[in-house]
Amino acid sequence: MENNKIENKKSIDFLSDYSWKGKDREQIIQEMELEDYEQKYLDQAMQELVAEGKYTGYHLDRRILLLIDMHEDEDDFDEDDVVYIR
Repeated sequence: MENNKIENKKSIDFLSDYSWKGKDREQIIQEMELEDYEQKYLDQAMQELVAEGKYTGYHLDRRILLLIDMHEDEDDFDEDDVVYIR
């Protein structure tokens, strides 16, 4: 059940409908249920997206994943940290 709840927070429907505009960091972390490794890049992603005027959960999720991909060493990859959505 817990995995299903997390998957719902990563669904395209949730991410497309979610707006983080006007919300603080802690509220976004709670509502999007961001993992520790995602939280590491939250501030940078928010700052970049504000400049672009993009406030959907989809844009935020994609930017965080892009930053992770750009900055994380492949040796740090842990397949258990990945949530796959069908």
